[in-house]
Amino acid sequence: MGEMSATVAEARAHFSKIAATVSSTGNAVTVFKNSKPFVVIAPVGSGFGGIEPAIDWSKAAALPIDERYGHAVLPAEWDDPEDDGLYDDLA
Repeated sequence: MGEMSATVAEARAHFSKIAATVSSTGNAVTVFKNSKPFVVIAPVGSGFGGIEPAIDWSKAAALPIDERYGHAVLPAEWDDPEDDGLYDDLA
């Protein structure tokens, strides 16, 4: 299989499929923006980025399921007004 690539729009629309392919094949996907390499989606430990995350899941904070809604509800302090324009350029 040759090198895999996708546009930003394709990566956004099919991220979970791309991530599953990267994880199962071990091959990185280069994402292009305006016909130029923008980012690489690569499996952990592949050498891309130079940092392998060390997450101690036993110490990770977990959100409890809210019985009223049937799913986890993010705390109000996580609603950062600075992030409101984060995806404006993707519209």
